[in-house]
Order: sequence, then C-alpha cells, then structure tokens
Amino acid sequence: MTTPNIDDKGLPEHCLSLRVASDWGHFRRVGRTATKQTYRMIPRTTVAGLLAAIVGEPRDSYYETFGEDVSAIAITPESELRTINMPMTSVGTDPSEATTQTAGSRRSQLVRYQDTRAPRQIHVYETLVDPVYRLDVAVEDEEFYTQLRRHLKNGTSHYPPSLGLSEHLARVELLNSSSEPTPVTGDEPVIIDAAVPGTLKNVVPQAGVECVTERSAAVMEGIGGGRRTTRFDDLVFTPTPDTGVKVAPSALDWPVASVGDKTVVFR
Repeated sequence: MTTPNIDDKGLPEHCLSLRVASDWGHFRRVGRTATKQTYRMIPRTTVAGLLAAIVGEPRDSYYETFGEDVSAIAITPESELRTINMPMTSVGTDPSEATTQTAGSRRSQLVRYQDTRAPRQIHVYETLVDPVYRLDVAVEDEEFYTQLRRHLKNGTSHYPPSLGLSEHLARVELLNSSSEPTPVTGDEPVIIDAAVPGTLKNVVPQAGVECVTERSAAVMEGIGGGRRTTRFDDLVFTPTPDTGVKVAPSALDWPVASVGDKTVVFR
C-alpha cells in the first residue's frame, strides 16, 4: 500500500482508521490558570503527538509531518463527552524548583531530585470520563505513515500512548488499514458524525440534539527548540454518541467524506 496523496481540497485517497480510548482524558485548555479545564474534543495537535509517540518521534520533531497541506485528520467522538473534577497532588519535574542534593560527592556526579518533603499544592483537573474517539488519519510522509501502519497492525507502540496526561494511558485499536473516503458534496444538509470545523451559523438545528463549540490548536511549527501554534480551529460537535451535526457540505471549506459507516470532515 502506497502513502496516500492528499488532493488540493484536503481529501486523502485512503487513510488509516483507528479508535483510541481511555478510562480518563485531559486536554488542557489554553489560557486557564485556576482549575485546569479540558477540551471535550481531543485537539488535532494532541492527535499528532499521540501518533508520534506510537511511532517514536522525538519531541518537537513531527510538526511538518502534520502540516496543513500534507496531512488530513478527521476526529469522531464515540462516547458521551462528560467530565468530573478530579483533585491531584503532583510532584514537579522542574529541577530548578525545590530540589535537594543528598546523593553523590565531589568525586562522583551529584544527583538533583525533587524535595518531596516540601508542602505541595493540590490541583483540580477537569477530567473526561471514559472518552473514546475514532480517528481517520492520512499523512504524506512515507516513512512515518509506514511506521505508524506497522505499529497499529502489530499492536505495538514506541512510547506509551495517552489521552492528554501520561497517567491516562490509551487503548489503541486499528479499525481499517486502508479506508477509502468517498466524497460527500451538495447543498442538501447531511448528518456529520465527526467534529465539524466552522461556526454554528452553518448548522441546521435538530430537535433534541445539542451542539457545542470549541476552539483548539490544529497546526504547530517548531521554533528554536520549542513550538508555536500556527492555526486554531473552531469546531462544532455533539457531546453525545449516535448524534451528529447537520450541515450542508457546500457550506464548509473542508472536504466531507464517507469513511466506513461514518460521515466525517478532514482538516
């Protein structure tokens, strides 16, 4: 199987379909300083990091692989996206803060580690309960795509995949190693299962169906050993399974496609 080409509208000729799930999930919202709130929908950049962990890419090395014109990702919630507040007592990992030196000597390497005798602060994390997402993923990076497909087929991973925090280990299941998206076009509204980029103005209301919106990071680039976000996406989705967002494909700037039994939007 060759690496998928992604056309000028953003639709891949084929893709990997997988499901990720965990008992807990936390995708920290930017700009929050008190209670650590979470996005309901896993951000596109978090998906990139999760897949890079499976392949074993070093930190801050995979942003070009998931660039705007060379990757396509559709994210579909498959569980109710509900949260609880969970207090946690954390030990910091910054060696410059509250560290102590009690090991080593002048003739050997000194070891610095966290001084756990100091008072610690309890942080409250808003945490997703039993989150499940279906991911349809295509990238034009041949080596990355080949490695990712191999790991998914074999059920292996270089680093432990997680949903946000490293404590929230993820279960990953390959659904199809060569899904073929079928374009969905037209002016008639259709029910879209995946998160839809855009605003509520394009959504056709449905009786008894709640739609929510979020704005999260979508694309990043590396800068000087760090990273910065170059694109945010506004998303519309339904927080309950077996419902979808009703919208006309012609009203969107992104390709709508049928993948298996789901109707999704690649972005």
